Amino acid sequence: MTTSFPTPAESPRPAAAAAIAVIASVAVIFLFTAGVTLGALAFAFPLIAPIVDQFPTVSVSDVALTQQIAGAWWVFAIAGIGSLVAALVVAIKAIQHLSPAARD
Repeated sequence: MTTSFPTPAESPRPAAAAAIAVIASVAVIFLFTAGVTLGALAFAFPLIAPIVDQFPTVSVSDVALTQQIAGAWWVFAIAGIGSLVAALVVAIKAIQHLSPAARD
């Protein structure tokens, strides 16, 4: 009968660590940018809908589209919050994966 002992987790090789860091950084920047943009849209559409009605150069179909989108501000807010949470999760998981293993 043999006994097996768990081996300590090794840190990723330098090339793999660099690739993980670059990919995670790009993902975090993209998700953060998407979250801020969607949050700004959720904030801006309800504010802009009444203003669009005052301009005679805006077509009736554009005014109707703006009013419909303004009613769905919560979709943009949820998507923005989801993107920010996803950016946070990716950053935390990348840091956990790239951190050196605890030695006992």
